[in-house]
Amino acid sequence: MLSQKISLGKIIGLILVLIFVLSLGYFKIREYYLPTAQIKIGGQILMVDLAQNPAAWQKGLSGRKSLAENQGMLFVFPLASRRAFWMKDMNFSIDIIWINEGKIVDIAPNLKPSMLDPLPVYSPRLPANLVLEVAAGFSQKNELKIGDSLELLTK
Repeated sequence: MLSQKISLGKIIGLILVLIFVLSLGYFKIREYYLPTAQIKIGGQILMVDLAQNPAAWQKGLSGRKSLAENQGMLFVFPLASRRAFWMKDMNFSIDIIWINEGKIVDIAPNLKPSMLDPLPVYSPRLPANLVLEVAAGFSQKNELKIGDSLELLTK
């Protein structure tokens, strides 16, 4: 009888530890998971990762090896402001496109990763509530200009 209680106690304890470990893994994965959406800009449809919280805003595309022509990252902010961007731990060149209320307000094309300290910082001329990072050359190839629209197709 006593050995059955000990065994049952050990099993329950093991189950609780397992639940705890799995829940830690879930929250760690969730921290790096980004929702995606389809957008249309410059006549092109892109699949973008949505950076919607401070952790995602800070990480951005840092550490990624590359970005396909039809991919990007869309930073979504609750309010429009003149947010500055850097290229910390970047492995490839990008275009940064600032958007406010669905219209392009500024473009910084062909930005290259830098080893300078401090890193260069890129700021828009006008406030923006969205910032799109795409592969370098996208803006020129698709003839993007200030005033062009961004359309959210799916979320």
